[in-house]
Amino acid sequence: MLRTLVIGAIALAGCKQQPSKLETAGSPTATPTTPSSPSHPVTEGEITGTVVETKNASEYTYARLDHDGTEVWIAGPQTALAVGTKIGPISGTAMPGFHSDTLNRTFDQIYFVASFGTAGTAAPTAPATPSAPAAPAGGELSGVILETMNAGGYTYAHLDREGTKIWVAGPETKLEVGAKLGKMTGTLMENFHSDTLKRTFDQIYFVNTYVVASAAIPNPHTGSAATPAAPTAPLEKIKPATGGKTVADVFANKDALAGKPVVLRGKITKITSGVLGRNWLHLQDGTGAAGTNDLLVTTQATAKVGDVVTVHGTVATKQDFGAGYKYEVLVENATIEGTVSP
Repeated sequence: MLRTLVIGAIALAGCKQQPSKLETAGSPTATPTTPSSPSHPVTEGEITGTVVETKNASEYTYARLDHDGTEVWIAGPQTALAVGTKIGPISGTAMPGFHSDTLNRTFDQIYFVASFGTAGTAAPTAPATPSAPAAPAGGELSGVILETMNAGGYTYAHLDREGTKIWVAGPETKLEVGAKLGKMTGTLMENFHSDTLKRTFDQIYFVNTYVVASAAIPNPHTGSAATPAAPTAPLEKIKPATGGKTVADVFANKDALAGKPVVLRGKITKITSGVLGRNWLHLQDGTGAAGTNDLLVTTQATAKVGDVVTVHGTVATKQDFGAGYKYEVLVENATIEGTVSP
């Protein structure tokens, strides 16, 4: 009987529970030989401990800390860390249940840090990527959602932040394209690789939670606008500006005019303000048929529905701004000369 119990215990000890697959990241290829001890959250702005184990992989350093007898895992830009080095206090973003395929393990909790602030040593900084600036002062991230995807228990969101595109990732959350996110604190990670998505992000901010500041804004070309649309009755033809084009001219010759400046005069029939860092005006002058009689103009200037204005801008074709903002032709970066009677 004793022999049977011993054999059964050995068999049970040999079984491994397969972790559920969450997100993946570039990580060490060798599985640590030291078994994980239970990890407990620490205050994110006060992560401290002594380095017990460290591994470099895929431009990252993974460090296991002894935090007053408790194991704490942190990950950040590749940095030379020696076992026995004291770390902190530093700030990080907690990611519970984080799974790494290449490491073949799931961390109960790991903190992503922007840098390792070793005691007595200046914190190293990762090289900046010009196309994606660091978080604003105070760590507040905000922007309009251009696209969103879920993968392995996480939600990735591509944001437009005042004309600059940034990526953020956090716990799986239902997000709507066009919604505005704001007042989020995130940890910047550079050259972050996701095995699940099979892509590397030049820069991405990890956040603990998503904060929706406002609901999705309608597409300014097809949805409802902040100001009412003008009646659908056809306009009387408005005399073109001197040396200018008509709305029908721009549609008919869009390919030849692409990238070139144009001048138009027409009536504003619809406005949506403050979307993707610009105002969107619909201009008609009584020319063209259905589908070619309403020209979209983007500008920093303000106007009112019903104004008849002269517009100076550049023709652009086949523009896709994301979030449903896709157009065959429009006039961009326009300036507006005051209201003019037709």
